[in-house]
Order: sequence, then C-alpha cells, then structure tokens
Amino acid sequence: MAPSHTRIFAAAALAAAMATGSAQAGGLEANGYNWDLLFDPATYAGKGTVTYVVIDQDVEFGGSTIATSANRIYYNYGFKADLLDNASCAVSVQNPFGSGTDRDAAYARGTRQSVRERITSTDLGLTCAYGFGVGPGVASIIGGISAQHLDYEATVALPFPGPVRTEDVSLDGMGFGWRAGLAYEMPEIALRVSAIYNAAIDYELSGNAFGAVLPAASATADVTTPQSVEIKAQMGIAPRWLALGGIKWVDWSVLDVLTVQNATSPIATTLGYEDGWTVTAGLGHAVTEDLTVLGSLTWDKGTSREDSSGVLEAGTQIDRWGVTLGGAYSIADNVELSGGVSYSLIDGGRNARGESWDRGSVFAVSGSLKASF
Repeated sequence: MAPSHTRIFAAAALAAAMATGSAQAGGLEANGYNWDLLFDPATYAGKGTVTYVVIDQDVEFGGSTIATSANRIYYNYGFKADLLDNASCAVSVQNPFGSGTDRDAAYARGTRQSVRERITSTDLGLTCAYGFGVGPGVASIIGGISAQHLDYEATVALPFPGPVRTEDVSLDGMGFGWRAGLAYEMPEIALRVSAIYNAAIDYELSGNAFGAVLPAASATADVTTPQSVEIKAQMGIAPRWLALGGIKWVDWSVLDVLTVQNATSPIATTLGYEDGWTVTAGLGHAVTEDLTVLGSLTWDKGTSREDSSGVLEAGTQIDRWGVTLGGAYSIADNVELSGGVSYSLIDGGRNARGESWDRGSVFAVSGSLKASF
C-alpha cells in the first residue's frame, strides 16, 4: 500500500463520523452508531471523541418564542484489537440517541406538552469482524451485540388554572441489541465498502413521577429505538486523494407517541416521526505524511410526519443541509490528533399546531485523540 493511501485510508473514518454524527440528525439521533474503528489498520488502537453541538432553531407561536433546543455534548470511546491475522474486535461506548427541548411553561400547559424534556443514551458494544480473501481484496463478516441504557427526564405543567405548577418525571432502563454486516476492502487502492444493519432495541423504562403537588407515583414506559441500515464507501481516486460517501436509513416511524403510564395521570409526548434518510459525500487529501484534511456535504431528510396535504402534523424536524471540514495530524509516533467543525442549515416551516420557525442552524465541533500500536 502506498504511504499516502495508508495515511488517508486510516483517517477516512473521521470524515464519515463527522459528516453523519457530529451534528444532530433526524429523529432522536445524537451521535448515531459508529463502528469504523474496527477497520483501523493498526494491530491495536484506542480512540476517544467528544462532540459539542449547538442547535439554533427557535419555534414560535403567535409571534412569541415557545420552544428552543438545548446545547449538548456527546462522546464516543473505543478500543480495537486484531485477535488473529484475519479477525479483529472492537469495544465501544457511545451516545447513539439523545434530545433536549425547553418550552414556555404556559404554552406547554395549554398544549399538554412537556416544559423540559431530556433523552440520553449510552451504548456499550462489542463488534467483531472475520476476513477472508476474495479476488484481489478481503471480504469481512461483521457481527456484534450491545447493551444500551436509555434515560428519560421531563418536567410537565399541571393542567390547573392560575400560576403554572410543574412536576418532574424520571425513568430509565436497559435494552439489548445486535448488529450484522459485510465489508470488502482493497487496501492497495484504499477501497472499502461496508454495509451494517443495527437491530431495533426494546425498552421497558421504569421510574417515578410527581411528588411535589400530586401524590408521588411509580411510572413506566415502553420504548423502541429504531433499526437502521448504513452503507459506506471510500476509494482512492488519485495519489493522496480519496472519495467517500454513505447512505443511511433509520426506521424512525416506530416512534409515534411516548406514553408514560402512572397511577395518577398518564403523560403522552407526540413525536410523529417518519423514516429518516441521510446521504453524505466527501473528499480527503493527504497534504503530508502527517497531515490529512477532509471535507464532506450532508443531506438529512426531515423526520416529522406530514399529513395528506403536506403539512407537518406535530413536529419541527425538517430537511437539513450541512458541510463538514476536518483534519487529522500525527503529533507523535502512533499518536494522532483529529478534529473538525460541522455547520448545517435547517429549512424553515410550520406545522398543524400553528407553530412556525425560520431557517435555523446546527453547529458542531469535535475533537479526537487516537493511539495505535
């Protein structure tokens, strides 16, 4: 493998990760799933990534701002090892799903929505690949399992007249999932094509609701995080240049209404999602043996469901277009520092509730440190 292709081949996963994960995508996606460390050419590699996301999309009703999105931080840590000449495994900890919304208390009370809502997740995964020669390259069978923790917190406004009074709801739970996929690589031309299916994960969340004004009550909720399929491809197109792209489908339509059951008063959050699609295309360039720069464009389909007349039923998630710029630099033997920024525009729109929003944006900055040996 030519040195320039080796360098850019190892760094290509950075562009794919930033383009699809560093900025908030559709549905409840945070970082999404990322198993690219499994393909790192080193025998052993460890990597940590932290991403900070700012979403600027104020939702208005009657000329007043009634909802905003909270800033958030996501992380992704992993360690990969070649166990045999043709087998490798990676352990990862990441945040595939998450959301944060703050609403005006009086408006939330009048529309039976939460004043404050937070969803966070942590996925602990083990993913392995077994490779064998096929033609001029190597084909790999990929499989893995995950234990995933989901946490839901909300502040709800009670439907009483007078000053707005609120109660807190807190639930969490564990779920277990699996993944399977295929990959084909030709290192001599920096070619890699992979397709990975991530199964849906079912949760039975439990926790507590109320206690400040209403009697405290046990609470439960059944939730399913969606299945997804992601296809990624990359190939050297000239000395020191690499093209890459990807397409991802997520079954967000499984999330329609989140209902928290309790003995006092059930709480329902209407999500109203439809399936999501994300398409990414980019270029990478090895400037020197130590420095690689990368750029990509992303289109993320809005996931709020439309009615028969084309109006969004309830949500505010609409198409997003983004650009990502990043780089990776070897600061020492076997130690690499990488990072990037992503900026996306969110189309303006309105929904059947009468809520409206102007064009918004998503800004994300991420940094990574990788050691290999």
